[in-house]
Amino acid sequence: MSTPASSKRPVENIDAILRLEKQDEEKIALHHRVFHAIGSFAGTPQFVVLQCGAVVCWIAFGGVFPDRALDPFPFPLLGTFLALEAVLLTSCVLIRQNATDRILEKRDRLELQINLLSEREATRSLRILQKLARRLNVDDEDCQQDELAQETSVDQLARGLRDREQAEKAQ
Repeated sequence: MSTPASSKRPVENIDAILRLEKQDEEKIALHHRVFHAIGSFAGTPQFVVLQCGAVVCWIAFGGVFPDRALDPFPFPLLGTFLALEAVLLTSCVLIRQNATDRILEKRDRLELQINLLSEREATRSLRILQKLARRLNVDDEDCQQDELAQETSVDQLARGLRDREQAEKAQ
């Protein structure tokens, strides 16, 4: 039993998008991959547990063995390490977020293109249906020429949206 070609298309499209994203990911430099991995790990519960465990061990060692402590109370070295770690982790998370934003922008542009193509196809389909209805002498108020069968001007829509946004900001 074979699968119809039309049902294979969505899977092929998804595979194509995943393939493109994987190719883009492979182009990322090694140091960026390291930053992404660190940024990903920093946002997990495992990291929080590991971080808390390390700080508790540091403080406990300093409290139990004060004569051997590298960093006696009030633990200035620990504070310095944690501050440096916070700066570096924040940078890693921001680098990862910037990369994610770029990927999402690419997806948004792709989605916009697909939506514009779909709108054009729907408009053409409506025109064809209206022509068929006229030829078949189907008398129905829904078969009259309407704005849905007109080409949509993306430029006009974009300008209208921008004007509305500016008007809302002005209020």
